[in-house]
Amino acid sequence: MKKLTSIFSALALLSAGSTVLADNFLHKAPYDFLFGNHIDTHQENNLTLNAITGEPESLLGKFYIIFTGEIDEASGLPIAHHPRGAGEHNEECGVDPIDCVVGWEIRGVPGAAKFVSHAGVNGDDHPVWLVNRAEEDLAPAPGMVIPQPGYYSHFHWITTTSNDPRASTVSAACDKANAGQLEDADGANDPTAVNEVCQGWFLQITARKSFAFKHGGEIIPIRNGADIRSHLNIVTNYENDTIVPITTTRD
Repeated sequence: MKKLTSIFSALALLSAGSTVLADNFLHKAPYDFLFGNHIDTHQENNLTLNAITGEPESLLGKFYIIFTGEIDEASGLPIAHHPRGAGEHNEECGVDPIDCVVGWEIRGVPGAAKFVSHAGVNGDDHPVWLVNRAEEDLAPAPGMVIPQPGYYSHFHWITTTSNDPRASTVSAACDKANAGQLEDADGANDPTAVNEVCQGWFLQITARKSFAFKHGGEIIPIRNGADIRSHLNIVTNYENDTIVPITTTRD
Protein backbone atom coordinates (compact mmCIF):
# COMPACT_ATOMS: atom_id res chain seq x y z
CA MET A 1 0.00 0.00 0.00
CA LYS A 2 2.86 2.38 0.85
CA LYS A 3 4.45 1.84 -2.59
CA LEU A 4 1.07 2.39 -4.30
CA THR A 5 0.61 5.66 -2.39
CA SER A 6 4.05 6.82 -3.51
CA ILE A 7 3.19 6.11 -7.14
CA PHE A 8 -0.06 8.12 -6.91
CA SER A 9 1.80 11.00 -5.26
CA ALA A 10 4.44 10.92 -7.97
CA LEU A 11 1.83 10.91 -10.74
CA ALA A 12 0.24 13.98 -9.16
CA LEU A 13 3.56 15.76 -9.49
CA LEU A 14 3.61 14.99 -13.19
CA SER A 15 0.71 17.34 -13.80
CA ALA A 16 1.97 20.09 -11.51
CA GLY A 17 3.82 23.24 -12.55
CA SER A 18 4.09 25.55 -15.53
CA THR A 19 4.42 24.27 -19.07
CA VAL A 20 5.55 25.78 -22.33
CA LEU A 21 2.61 25.62 -24.69
CA ALA A 22 2.95 24.70 -28.38
CA ASP A 23 2.52 28.31 -29.50
CA ASN A 24 4.85 29.76 -26.86
CA PHE A 25 8.31 29.30 -28.32
CA LEU A 26 11.43 29.39 -26.19
CA HIS A 27 13.57 32.53 -26.04
CA LYS A 28 10.79 34.99 -26.66
CA ALA A 29 11.68 38.45 -25.32
CA PRO A 30 12.43 39.35 -22.58
CA TYR A 31 13.67 35.78 -21.93
CA ASP A 32 15.75 35.80 -25.10
CA PHE A 33 19.27 35.20 -23.80
CA LEU A 34 21.26 32.53 -25.65
CA PHE A 35 24.44 30.83 -24.45
CA GLY A 36 25.01 29.69 -28.02
CA ASN A 37 25.29 25.98 -27.24
CA HIS A 38 23.27 22.92 -26.22
CA ILE A 39 21.92 24.44 -23.00
CA ASP A 40 19.63 26.61 -25.11
CA THR A 41 17.36 23.60 -25.69
CA HIS A 42 16.22 23.77 -22.07
CA GLN A 43 16.89 27.26 -20.71
CA GLU A 44 15.13 30.63 -20.84
CA ASN A 45 16.79 33.65 -19.28
CA ASN A 46 16.47 37.41 -19.20
CA LEU A 47 19.82 39.20 -19.55
CA THR A 48 20.41 42.45 -17.65
CA LEU A 49 23.18 44.77 -18.85
CA ASN A 50 24.85 47.63 -17.02
CA ALA A 51 23.09 50.78 -18.18
CA ILE A 52 26.36 52.72 -18.39
CA THR A 53 28.99 50.22 -19.53
CA GLY A 54 26.81 47.74 -21.41
CA GLU A 55 28.55 44.87 -19.61
CA PRO A 56 26.53 41.81 -18.54
CA GLU A 57 25.25 42.00 -14.97
CA SER A 58 22.77 39.19 -14.31
CA LEU A 59 20.54 36.43 -15.62
CA LEU A 60 17.10 35.50 -14.33
CA GLY A 61 15.18 32.58 -15.78
CA LYS A 62 14.45 28.88 -15.66
CA PHE A 63 15.51 25.37 -16.63
CA TYR A 64 12.91 23.14 -18.29
CA ILE A 65 12.33 19.41 -17.88
CA ILE A 66 10.00 16.86 -19.44
CA PHE A 67 8.58 13.92 -17.51
CA THR A 68 9.11 10.46 -18.95
CA GLY A 69 6.04 8.88 -17.35
CA GLU A 70 8.29 6.55 -15.31
CA ILE A 71 8.72 6.44 -11.56
CA ASP A 72 12.05 6.15 -9.80
CA GLU A 73 11.72 3.11 -7.53
CA ALA A 74 14.38 4.33 -5.10
CA SER A 75 12.79 7.70 -4.33
CA GLY A 76 9.21 7.22 -5.50
CA LEU A 77 9.53 10.41 -7.57
CA PRO A 78 8.55 10.87 -11.23
CA ILE A 79 11.54 10.73 -13.58
CA ALA A 80 12.31 13.75 -15.77
CA HIS A 81 15.15 14.94 -17.96
CA HIS A 82 16.01 18.10 -19.88
CA PRO A 83 14.38 18.40 -23.32
CA ARG A 84 17.08 17.47 -25.84
CA GLY A 85 16.05 19.65 -28.74
CA ALA A 86 15.14 18.95 -32.35
CA GLY A 87 16.43 16.04 -34.42
CA GLU A 88 16.42 12.42 -33.34
CA HIS A 89 14.70 13.11 -30.02
CA ASN A 90 12.02 15.55 -31.22
CA GLU A 91 12.04 17.33 -27.88
CA GLU A 92 12.01 21.00 -28.85
CA CYS A 93 9.98 23.07 -26.42
CA GLY A 94 7.20 25.05 -28.05
CA VAL A 95 7.56 23.12 -31.31
CA ASP A 96 7.18 19.40 -30.65
CA PRO A 97 4.12 18.05 -28.82
CA ILE A 98 5.78 17.79 -25.40
CA ASP A 99 5.10 19.50 -22.08
CA CYS A 100 8.16 21.48 -21.03
CA VAL A 101 7.81 22.02 -17.31
CA VAL A 102 9.76 24.50 -15.20
CA GLY A 103 12.09 22.36 -13.09
CA TRP A 104 14.32 25.07 -11.68
CA GLU A 105 14.57 28.83 -11.30
CA ILE A 106 17.95 30.25 -12.37
CA ARG A 107 19.88 33.26 -11.17
CA GLY A 108 23.18 33.96 -12.90
CA VAL A 109 26.20 36.23 -12.58
CA PRO A 110 28.92 36.60 -15.25
CA GLY A 111 32.36 35.12 -14.72
CA ALA A 112 35.08 32.91 -16.12
CA ALA A 113 36.47 29.45 -15.37
CA LYS A 114 39.21 27.09 -16.52
CA PHE A 115 37.99 23.95 -18.30
CA VAL A 116 39.13 20.65 -16.74
CA SER A 117 37.22 17.75 -18.31
CA HIS A 118 33.95 16.30 -19.49
CA ALA A 119 34.49 12.54 -19.17
CA GLY A 120 35.24 11.19 -15.69
CA VAL A 121 35.16 8.17 -13.41
CA ASN A 122 31.35 8.32 -13.33
CA GLY A 123 31.01 8.75 -17.09
CA ASP A 124 30.09 11.80 -19.16
CA ASP A 125 28.33 14.56 -17.26
CA HIS A 126 28.35 18.32 -16.90
CA PRO A 127 31.82 19.63 -17.81
CA VAL A 128 34.07 20.33 -14.82
CA TRP A 129 35.49 23.84 -14.31
CA LEU A 130 38.27 25.11 -12.04
CA VAL A 131 37.64 28.36 -10.13
CA ASN A 132 38.75 30.12 -6.96
CA ARG A 133 37.08 30.60 -3.60
CA ALA A 134 38.43 34.14 -3.30
CA GLU A 135 38.96 36.93 -5.82
CA GLU A 136 42.55 36.93 -7.08
CA ASP A 137 44.06 40.10 -8.54
CA LEU A 138 46.43 38.11 -10.75
CA ALA A 139 44.02 35.35 -11.81
CA PRO A 140 44.08 34.46 -15.54
CA ALA A 141 40.78 36.31 -15.97
CA PRO A 142 38.49 38.45 -13.81
CA GLY A 143 35.50 36.73 -12.27
CA MET A 144 37.18 33.34 -11.69
CA VAL A 145 35.60 33.04 -8.25
CA ILE A 146 32.51 31.39 -6.75
CA PRO A 147 30.02 34.26 -6.31
CA GLN A 148 28.76 35.36 -2.92
CA PRO A 149 26.24 35.57 -1.39
CA GLY A 150 24.27 32.60 -2.68
CA TYR A 151 24.70 28.95 -3.62
CA TYR A 152 26.14 29.10 -7.13
CA SER A 153 27.02 25.51 -8.05
CA HIS A 154 27.10 25.49 -11.85
CA PHE A 155 29.24 27.22 -14.49
CA HIS A 156 28.22 27.28 -18.14
CA TRP A 157 30.24 28.69 -21.01
CA ILE A 158 29.18 30.95 -23.87
CA THR A 159 30.11 30.76 -27.56
CA THR A 160 30.49 33.29 -30.37
CA THR A 161 26.80 32.87 -31.22
CA SER A 162 25.66 34.01 -27.77
CA ASN A 163 24.00 37.40 -27.40
CA ASP A 164 26.24 38.01 -24.39
CA PRO A 165 28.33 41.17 -25.05
CA ARG A 166 31.48 39.09 -24.43
CA ALA A 167 30.72 36.70 -27.31
CA SER A 168 33.14 38.41 -29.71
CA THR A 169 36.05 37.63 -27.36
CA VAL A 170 35.34 33.87 -27.08
CA SER A 171 38.34 31.80 -28.20
CA ALA A 172 38.19 28.94 -30.71
CA ALA A 173 38.87 26.49 -27.86
CA CYS A 174 35.76 27.63 -25.99
CA ASP A 175 33.55 28.08 -29.05
CA LYS A 176 31.96 24.62 -28.84
CA ALA A 177 28.35 23.48 -29.12
CA ASN A 178 28.50 20.80 -26.43
CA ALA A 179 30.60 19.58 -23.52
CA GLY A 180 32.20 16.69 -25.39
CA GLN A 181 33.59 19.06 -28.01
CA LEU A 182 35.29 21.12 -25.29
CA GLU A 183 37.35 18.08 -24.37
CA ASP A 184 38.03 16.81 -27.89
CA ALA A 185 40.55 18.28 -30.31
CA ASP A 186 40.82 17.94 -34.07
CA GLY A 187 43.84 19.91 -35.20
CA ALA A 188 44.54 23.63 -35.06
CA ASN A 189 41.05 24.56 -36.25
CA ASP A 190 39.37 22.70 -33.39
CA PRO A 191 41.60 23.03 -30.31
CA THR A 192 40.81 21.40 -26.99
CA ALA A 193 39.56 23.66 -24.22
CA VAL A 194 41.48 21.79 -21.50
CA ASN A 195 43.37 24.34 -19.38
CA GLU A 196 41.72 27.19 -21.28
CA VAL A 197 39.80 30.02 -19.60
CA CYS A 198 36.27 30.35 -20.94
CA GLN A 199 33.78 33.14 -20.40
CA GLY A 200 30.38 32.21 -19.06
CA TRP A 201 27.93 32.36 -16.20
CA PHE A 202 27.76 31.04 -12.65
CA LEU A 203 24.24 29.76 -12.01
CA GLN A 204 22.32 29.48 -8.76
CA ILE A 205 19.59 26.88 -9.15
CA THR A 206 16.39 26.49 -7.12
CA ALA A 207 14.12 23.49 -7.74
CA ARG A 208 10.46 24.43 -8.17
CA LYS A 209 9.14 20.91 -7.62
CA SER A 210 10.35 17.48 -6.50
CA PHE A 211 11.30 14.90 -9.13
CA ALA A 212 13.98 12.37 -10.09
CA PHE A 213 16.37 14.02 -12.55
CA LYS A 214 17.88 11.68 -15.14
CA HIS A 215 21.26 12.97 -16.29
CA GLY A 216 24.80 11.74 -16.87
CA GLY A 217 23.93 8.10 -16.33
CA GLU A 218 22.34 8.78 -12.94
CA ILE A 219 18.87 9.34 -11.57
CA ILE A 220 19.13 12.10 -8.97
CA PRO A 221 16.31 12.78 -6.48
CA ILE A 222 15.61 16.52 -6.44
CA ARG A 223 13.61 18.17 -3.67
CA ASN A 224 11.81 21.48 -3.93
CA GLY A 225 14.16 24.31 -2.86
CA ALA A 226 17.82 25.26 -3.04
CA ASP A 227 19.69 22.74 -5.20
CA ILE A 228 23.48 22.25 -5.31
CA ARG A 229 23.17 18.59 -6.26
CA SER A 230 21.81 18.32 -9.79
CA HIS A 231 24.19 20.56 -11.78
CA LEU A 232 27.29 20.76 -9.58
CA ASN A 233 30.34 21.11 -11.85
CA ILE A 234 32.87 23.48 -10.25
CA VAL A 235 35.99 22.60 -8.27
CA THR A 236 38.57 24.74 -6.47
CA ASN A 237 41.45 22.26 -6.59
CA TYR A 238 42.50 19.53 -8.99
CA GLU A 239 45.18 16.85 -9.24
CA ASN A 240 47.30 17.62 -12.28
CA ASP A 241 47.38 14.19 -13.92
CA THR A 242 45.83 14.94 -17.31
CA ILE A 243 47.46 14.67 -20.73
CA VAL A 244 47.21 18.45 -21.00
CA PRO A 245 48.55 19.90 -17.72
CA ILE A 246 46.09 22.19 -15.97
CA THR A 247 47.72 25.25 -14.47
CA THR A 248 46.62 27.14 -11.37
CA THR A 249 43.98 29.85 -11.31
CA ARG A 250 45.80 31.57 -8.44
CA ASP A 251 48.87 33.75 -8.34
